[in-house]
Amino acid sequence: MSRVKDTLDIEIKYFTGQEEGDDDVGYPYYVATCSPIGLVTYGETFEELLSNIQEGLAAAMEVEDTIAVFNVSPHPRTKFYVEMPSRYAN
Repeated sequence: MSRVKDTLDIEIKYFTGQEEGDDDVGYPYYVATCSPIGLVTYGETFEELLSNIQEGLAAAMEVEDTIAVFNVSPHPRTKFYVEMPSRYAN
């Protein structure tokens, strides 16, 4: 088994809601994923997203043995990686 992770990486992507295809919902939103624990959540605002991430992390960490289930320490740090559309990079 690999080394137990003490940090969870959470990737956040912003969508304008005007994308072509299935992502066109008509309003902007954020999506967060954390692969090691299978977390996928979204929010129409960044604040809603953070609340949903906190709730999802709490639920995942409730399992009896996070090391056996996820190979993650019971109280991991979190790192957020946010991807925004290029027009916000100026």
